[in-house]
Formats: sequence, structure tokens, C-alpha cells
Amino acid sequence: MKTIEEVLDMLEARIDRQTLEDYINRQWLRPISQDEGWYFEEIDIARLHLVCHLTQDIEVNDEGMDVVLSLLDQLYKIRAHTQKLHQAITKQSPELQAEIRMMMSVEDSNK
Repeated sequence: MKTIEEVLDMLEARIDRQTLEDYINRQWLRPISQDEGWYFEEIDIARLHLVCHLTQDIEVNDEGMDVVLSLLDQLYKIRAHTQKLHQAITKQSPELQAEIRMMMSVEDSNK
């Protein structure tokens, strides 16, 4: 984990402390708060890079950022759920896996 100072140093001039704290207050970033300080995991730093890119390079406004991040969070949850579902299916018998594949291909062809 990295402290807020380490994250600011990593991003050099790309973001200042006030802006980073604003992103945290808006809940665009969710670092761990402990001992009166913020601690960032790799996923938080990756999300910060994304937020900087969207706000600074693409110029997404605050309301748009709320929507974009909400949609991305939903997408990541769906992706994680799909991975768990895939893992559960691969633990089933080959016959059941074949039946599931067949059911999914029928669903796809009806679209």
C-alpha cells in the first residue's frame, strides 16, 4: 500500500493533494482510511490513473464522471460474477457443461 504522499509523488505534476482529496470525497476513489491517513492499494492507483485520464485528457465533467464510474463499477461486478459462474460451470460434469453450452447457444441464436 502507498500513502497519499507516495501517490502524489508517483503522479508528479498530474494531480495535487486538494484534487486527490476531492476525488476521495466524491468517492471516485476509495482508499483505506487508517491512522488519520489514506492508504492506496494497486487497484486504487489504477482507478486514479483512469480518473485523471477521464477528467484531464478527455475532459469528462463531474456529473459525467459519476455516471462513467458507476457504469464501470457495474461492469466490473458483472465481469467478476461471470468469472465465478464460469468457474462453477467448469466444475460440473462434461454432460452438464455441454447442456449449458447448448442452452446458451440457443439463447444467442434467438437474439
